[in-house]
Amino acid sequence: MVDLSKRMGVISSIVKLRPGLGKTAMMKYMFLLQKVYKVPLGYDFGIYTYGPYASEVMEDIDYANHQDIISIEREIYPTGHSGYHLLPSSKIEMILDKEKEFISKYENSVQKVIELFGDKLAKELELTTTIIYLYGTYIANGWECTLETISANVREIKPHFNIDTIRNEYQHLFELGLLD
Repeated sequence: MVDLSKRMGVISSIVKLRPGLGKTAMMKYMFLLQKVYKVPLGYDFGIYTYGPYASEVMEDIDYANHQDIISIEREIYPTGHSGYHLLPSSKIEMILDKEKEFISKYENSVQKVIELFGDKLAKELELTTTIIYLYGTYIANGWECTLETISANVREIKPHFNIDTIRNEYQHLFELGLLD
């Protein structure tokens, strides 16, 4: 189990590289780092309304805010919806320095996640991570795992995505080598 300080280091690393990231996007980044890039974060993800979710990630984000490692700023969008932006705060350098060995070990993975997914909206990350989550679950259980099977099941869980969008994202992830 990875200790809290190391998880704070990873969260801080992401916020420093990608300031303004939202809470939901951070959740998806942590899932991708743990599931795809095998960063040992120790989160227990389950499928939820907006894709893979671990309450511990939200607790860690709130803790980082409480410790003044990051700040959480609320934003209200023109649609009336609101969201949160994660930004570096006064103690971010302290945690980055404290956990530099752990962070540097996984630095390439963090950078790869930001490079591949940094321009995606939370809704797009929801689809991406749901496909990866289901794919991993099917593989772990020895179930038939094809483009059509996964796409149909993602569609069942996420009916607001059309089947072609799901198939295209599955294919994209497969071509990137993210479905193992």
